[in-house]
Amino acid sequence: MMKRDSLGLLSCLPLMLLMFGPGSSCNSTKASKNSKDNANQPMTVNSVKTKSPDLKGTWGAQGISMEVTDNGANLGYDCAHGSITEKIILDGQGHFSATGRHVRDHPGPLRSDEDQNGQRATYTGSVNGDTMNLTVTLSDSHETVGTYTLTHGRSGRIHRCG
Repeated sequence: MMKRDSLGLLSCLPLMLLMFGPGSSCNSTKASKNSKDNANQPMTVNSVKTKSPDLKGTWGAQGISMEVTDNGANLGYDCAHGSITEKIILDGQGHFSATGRHVRDHPGPLRSDEDQNGQRATYTGSVNGDTMNLTVTLSDSHETVGTYTLTHGRSGRIHRCG
């Protein structure tokens, strides 16, 4: 009798392994699907996707104020103003480079024959949290207009030419 019960138990063992073994749960189907979905994704130390910081809004410091929009930015400096004419996109390390214009201002009213288009400029920098390091360089002459450290949510303190 004992032999027959053992034989019956042994014949049921493969069936039990199929029912309760790895890969039989509902979660394994989701895990298999997720592993297939992520098969072409590169593995990183932190595989959690991090959201790029929202740059929109006011950034400021002594001598500069910057208003970032979805399409670029408008800047005001001591005796100058400028614009970034393309969306500011950060790379994986928080660095960016964008093109735009830089216009030198002067005391007094604008003359009708003055060029208000300014010069082509490159705006490069990096963002770390609420701090942005920004360098403004004139594209044609490679002259650095200035390097600034701006804070998100802070108004700039600008002195107009006078």
